[in-house]
This record gives sequence, structure tokens and C-alpha cells, in this order.
Amino acid sequence: MLSIDGSVIVIFIIIWILVYVLSKLFFNRVRGLMAKREATIRENRESCKIALQTYEQKINEIEESLQSAKTKSDLTIAEFENKAFKEKVRMLEEIEEESKKKVDEAEEQLKEHIKNLKKELEKEAKLLSERIEQKFLH
Repeated sequence: MLSIDGSVIVIFIIIWILVYVLSKLFFNRVRGLMAKREATIRENRESCKIALQTYEQKINEIEESLQSAKTKSDLTIAEFENKAFKEKVRMLEEIEEESKKKVDEAEEQLKEHIKNLKKELEKEAKLLSERIEQKFLH
């Protein structure tokens, strides 16, 4: 069997001292760095989530403002089209009235001209009838 002598105990104590020294000098620093790294990663993930939420919120606000602007522009276009239609109707009515006045004036002038022509025709007919009468009577 194995016999345990004093060197095993010394080796055991040296190994524990080595583990303790390495823990204090190396492992604790590595654990600290790893903890800092984990904390930084966690903070970055939280910042990323917050940034994504802010981004999505801004996108939603922009989409809402675009929708609102589109609705307003559609209303403005409809309003301008309505105004243009009313102006067109008003102008057509104005043109129709003006045309009617000109037609009425031309009709009056024609009536007056026809009246004058009838008078002249009557005069000429009267003169012709008097000439014919004089020719037959003489």
C-alpha cells in the first residue's frame, strides 16, 4: 500500500498556496474583467432595446404625421377642386349672360333694321305703284 509521508502534506500545502496566490493575482482579476464585460454587454443590450424602442416610436410618429399630411393635402386638393368648379360655373354663367345680352342686342338691331327696310320697301312700293298708276292712266 501507499504510505503517506511528510512530502505529500507539503505538496498539498504548496498546491493550496499556489491556488490561493493565483486566485488573488490572476483569477480574481479575470473574474473582475469578466464581470465588467458582462455588465457592459448587459448595458449595451439595454441601450440597444431602448434605441430600438425610440426608433420604432419615431417611425410611428413619422408615419402618423405623413398620414395626417396626406389627409390634409387630400382635403386641400378637394377644396381647390371645389373652388375651381364653382369658379368655372360662375364664369360659364357670366359668359352665358353676356352672350345672351349680345344676342338680344343683335336681335334688337336686326328688328330695327328690318323695320327700317320695311319702311323703305313700303316707300318704294308706294312709289312703284304710283308710277304704274301714272303709266296706266296717261
